[in-house]
Amino acid sequence: MTDPTTPQHDQPVEGSRSDAYTRPDDGNLGGSTGASDAGAAAKANDVLETLRETVEDLAERATPVLREFSVKAAEILASAADKAAPIAQKAGAATADASGKLAQKSRAWAAGTRESLGSDPADPFDTTNKPEPPTSV
Repeated sequence: MTDPTTPQHDQPVEGSRSDAYTRPDDGNLGGSTGASDAGAAAKANDVLETLRETVEDLAERATPVLREFSVKAAEILASAADKAAPIAQKAGAATADASGKLAQKSRAWAAGTRESLGSDPADPFDTTNKPEPPTSV
């Protein structure tokens, strides 16, 4: 009786022991001849040289396009800045007006609060001449 999860030792784990799997050929990296290595190296060098030339050609063609794109982007940015400047000035003026109005209201509120408390406006933090708090009888 054999267990199906236990491997049989008369069969190799890696597969068939045929020569076709271990014999050096063009598709097997197990070994190669010197002539095919030289041919493969020459072919790889040709491919790399063609790729380098293609990249250089692309860079030469792309340079004027990229410059034109950069010029156009700079022109758009300048136009946007020209249009934004008056808006920023108006916003600054509105902020200055609002800040001035807030300062006036704050001063008026502080003065009114001081009057209602009866303290000296010259020194609001002077505690020497403040009235005693009322006591309950």
